[in-house]
Amino acid sequence: MGDDSAQGVVSRPTLADSDRQIDDVDRALLRALVSDGRMPFSELAARCHISRSTAHARVERLRRIGAITGFTTTLDPALLGFGICALVFLKITQHGWRAARDAIVEVPGVESLMMCAGEYDLIAIVRSPDMAHFRDTLLSQLHAIDAVVGTSTAFVLDEVRRPIAP
Repeated sequence: MGDDSAQGVVSRPTLADSDRQIDDVDRALLRALVSDGRMPFSELAARCHISRSTAHARVERLRRIGAITGFTTTLDPALLGFGICALVFLKITQHGWRAARDAIVEVPGVESLMMCAGEYDLIAIVRSPDMAHFRDTLLSQLHAIDAVVGTSTAFVLDEVRRPIAP
């Protein structure tokens, strides 16, 4: 076997099937943490009807197996001055998709980038303080990326964001 890391492939440690199983207690822990990621273990344990030590061990196991990928703070973009939100649908050259993805995700204002199947290859969520900034992001930065061959934009008129909970 060769070293895949030189080719950009990262191997995950092999876990026993029992380590990968997510049960109802794990789901309850995950739902509680999605609602409040800063919840103390004592409160988490009480909410899920388990001991504090069990809650701690379960959360650590969920982190180890990759079910929990991190803890974050959710912000209100409009309150922070990013009142414009747009979905930018991008067509790219097929052989340059990795370079395009890596360049697009570095453009300031690009919040999220998704590869998709269909008429467009990528969809970017772009946030800007105003239309002038959005115009510059689209025309001066995104269209300047060599692999980008076309775009279409849909502006978000209203948004409801909800975290995914198991």
